[in-house]
Amino acid sequence: MFRVINNIIDRCFFTITFILGVQLPAFIIQYKHRLSGHLSEAKSHLVQFQTIADQHYQGDLLAMVMKYQANSEPSIVNTAEVINQLIFRVDYLQLQLDAIINNEYIEQIFNFIVHADRAIIRDTLIDFSLTIPLEVNAISTGAVIAIVGLLLKELSNALFKLLSKKLWPDFHSKKS
Repeated sequence: MFRVINNIIDRCFFTITFILGVQLPAFIIQYKHRLSGHLSEAKSHLVQFQTIADQHYQGDLLAMVMKYQANSEPSIVNTAEVINQLIFRVDYLQLQLDAIINNEYIEQIFNFIVHADRAIIRDTLIDFSLTIPLEVNAISTGAVIAIVGLLLKELSNALFKLLSKKLWPDFHSKKS
């Protein structure tokens, strides 16, 4: 009877982890879209300052920033800081996007898990809608996550049984 229940639990666990694993590629795609949107918006704002630099500083945005920073007017100095933050933001978002677009699928997943922007992940998660992608990457990701999850579950059970036998040997000898 215990084996039947354990088998049913294993199947349910596998199914749930498979479904969750299949969602990862879909989530990464939605994350890429959100990241691209943030990048486009930051570039749009930066272009406005670049236009001013083109008109007055021979297109040298950094020369304009340095001139603004040397100004005695606090609002001009603050504008220089805004421009610096925008330059940094565009570079940062471009690196983030390149890390999950220009690599092989496994590298994309690794880069997403290790390097993705947590705030953008949180925003993506809020708007994320579950999907059933029928593509090889999604199905293989789901299968790998489900198999690894099942293996970890089995290892946990085996470890628990081993520890319980060592910690409570009297209980197991009465049970036999």
